[in-house]
Amino acid sequence: MVRSVVNLVWLSILGVVTSQDGPPTVSTASGKVRGTAQYTNDLPDKPVYTFLGIPYAAPPVGDLRFRAPVPVIPWEGVRGASKPGPFCPQPMDLQHVMPFRLAQTTTSEDCLTLNIETPTTNADDGLPVLVWIHGGSLESGGGYLLPFAPLAAHQDVVVVSFNYRLGLLGFLSTGDENAPGNFGFLDQVLAIRWVKENIRNFGGDPDRITIFGESAGGYSVSYHVVSPLSRGLFRRAISQSGVFGTNPVQLNPLQIARMQAEELGCDGEDTAALVDCLRERPVEQLLAGYNLLQIMHVGYNLKPFRPVVDGYFLTSTPEYLIRKRQASPVDYLMGVNDHEYGFMIPRSSHLPNFGKGMTHELCSALLRMGIEDYVDYKGSGQAIATAILENYRDHANPDDIMAIQYQYTRLMGDMMFVAPTVRAADGHTGAGGKVHLYENHYVPSFLRAARPDWVGCDHTDDWWMVVGAPFMDIQLTSGDNIPFTSADKQMSLKMMELWANFARTGNPTDQTSPEWPVYTTDHPAYMKLDLTSSVEVGLESDRVTFWNKVIPELARLADRDEL
Repeated sequence: MVRSVVNLVWLSILGVVTSQDGPPTVSTASGKVRGTAQYTNDLPDKPVYTFLGIPYAAPPVGDLRFRAPVPVIPWEGVRGASKPGPFCPQPMDLQHVMPFRLAQTTTSEDCLTLNIETPTTNADDGLPVLVWIHGGSLESGGGYLLPFAPLAAHQDVVVVSFNYRLGLLGFLSTGDENAPGNFGFLDQVLAIRWVKENIRNFGGDPDRITIFGESAGGYSVSYHVVSPLSRGLFRRAISQSGVFGTNPVQLNPLQIARMQAEELGCDGEDTAALVDCLRERPVEQLLAGYNLLQIMHVGYNLKPFRPVVDGYFLTSTPEYLIRKRQASPVDYLMGVNDHEYGFMIPRSSHLPNFGKGMTHELCSALLRMGIEDYVDYKGSGQAIATAILENYRDHANPDDIMAIQYQYTRLMGDMMFVAPTVRAADGHTGAGGKVHLYENHYVPSFLRAARPDWVGCDHTDDWWMVVGAPFMDIQLTSGDNIPFTSADKQMSLKMMELWANFARTGNPTDQTSPEWPVYTTDHPAYMKLDLTSSVEVGLESDRVTFWNKVIPELARLADRDEL
C-alpha cells in the first residue's frame, strides 16, 4: 500500500495518475514486467502504459567497469516497473540544473535501465517505435527527465528512453585493449538491440525503429549512423541540435587518461595498471577527480572524455566513413534551433558576467580556447581566430559590449551546431541517404519570458515541444506549474506530428505545413519551423560557407606556408 501511494505521488508531480486496473504484465526475453498507466492532462480516457526502470544490461560495476556492457541476467517472476531507475553517475546535481522537480534524483553505477511508454500492449498493433537518446554533453542527464506520454498518446507511437554511462565511466579510453572507450555508445547499442528484440510485446514494430536525440543525444544518433555495430538496428534517425561534428572524436585519449590517472593517484605509464587502479576507486573519487581534471587541465567548453576511434564501435572518423560510403543509408531528419549558443550553454558554462556584455579581449580569448576541437589550424590559430572575429564583427557597433557578446553567441553556435549539421546533411546525402533539414524558431512562452529579448530559439527549446510538455502539469522547483500557453500546445502538437510522421513513413510533413522537401546539395532546402512554417533554401548559407569552406582553406594555406 505504501509503495502504491509513493508511486502515485511522484506521478502526480508530473501531472499523471496511475490506472485503477493497471496495465497488463508484459513478457520480455529477460523476464516479465508490470508497470502502470498514465494520462496526459488533455486525454483523460487514453491510457499510456508505462514500464520504467527495466534493466537492459548487467550492472557495469567491479570488473565490468570500463568494459563493454553485457546483457542482463534474466529474472524470475514478475518485476515491478513503476519507477525509473537511478541516473548514471555524473558530476552535477540535475535537480539544480533542470527548472522542474524530477521524478527521482538518485545516481548509481547500476543505472543501465530503460523505460517504455506505449498506448497499447497488443503485439499485433505494430506501432512505430521512437528510441530517445538523452543529451547532456555525454557527461550528465538521464533518459526519463519527463514522460513521453503525450507523444505516445497523441501520435500512437511507442517511445523508449534509457540511461547510458557518462563522462569518465562512459568514455575514458587508453587507446588499447585495456580501455578501448566508447562504453556509453556500446550501452546505447545494447539498449537499441534490446528494443528490437522485445518491443513487439509492447505494441511496437521492430522493423520501424527510429532513434532520436537532442544535443549529445543528437550526436550520439549520428555516430550510430556511421557505426558498423548499429547497422540494421534502426530504420530512421533524428538528430536535434547535434551531429558528430558537434563533439568530434578525441585524437589523443591516452594523454587524457593519464592526466586523469594522475589526479586520482594512479600510475599512468602502464595502461593495464592504470585501468585496474581506476576500477578500484570509489565512484565518488572518480567524479571528484573528473571535476579536477576539467578545472586544472581542460580548456573552456572542451570535454575531456569524448568519442574515440576504437576499431569496434567506430572504425574510423565519421567524416572518413561517410566519404567512403560506409554509413547506414537510413532516412535522416536533422536540424538546429536558430540561436543554439544564445543563453543556456554559456550560462551553464559559467562564463564570467554572461548577459552583461563582453569585451573584445574576452571574446578573443574564449574563441581561441573554443576552436581547438573544431578547426584544424595547426600553427595558425591566431590568424584563424582573427578571421573569425572579423567575419562576425558588428560593424555598426564594433565596440559595444552587448554587440560583441551577441556576435560571440552567434559564432559559437555556428561553429558547434549549424555548420556541422549542414556538413552532416551534405555527407549523408552524398553517401546515398535521404535527409530532411530544419531550423526551429519557436521558443516556449515561459522561456521567452525568462530570458533577455536578444536571445532567439536557444539550445533545448525544441525538447519541450517534442516531448509534449504542454500536455503535462509540470511542477517548477518553486512549486508552481509551468504556464504553457495555447500557442505552446499548438506548436507541440505540430512537432510531435512531424516527428511521428517521419518515424512512420520517412516524410515528416504534417497537415498544416507545406510539403517538406528532401534536402540535396544542389537544392539545400530546409523547413523553417514555427507556428507557421515555411520552406527555405540555404540554411545560414553565408555563415555556413565561411565555416565549411573558407576556414578550412585558410588553415590549408597557413599550413602550406609553414612548410
